[in-house]
Amino acid sequence: MKLSSKEIKNRLSGLNGWKEENSTLMKTYRFPSYMDGVRFVERIAEAAEEANHHPDLLIRYGQVEVRLTTHDVGGISEKDFQLAQVIETLTG
Repeated sequence: MKLSSKEIKNRLSGLNGWKEENSTLMKTYRFPSYMDGVRFVERIAEAAEEANHHPDLLIRYGQVEVRLTTHDVGGISEKDFQLAQVIETLTG
């Protein structure tokens, strides 16, 4: 089920650095090297497969941009927040 703007705003307060942009949850992570970002994306990919929920990922030198949305509901759902919370644990 698609979350309301109010629900999204309330939930975002519990996620450090995440924001809502164009019906997606979005965060840019920074890394000291390109390969550190690639390894982070590998960890995200494994978690996404396990959750059967797949983010859009953009790798740049020293940065990884993560965008989450639930296409079948046309916006942000609980699945997006659940995966965002998992992704937060993968940075180390």
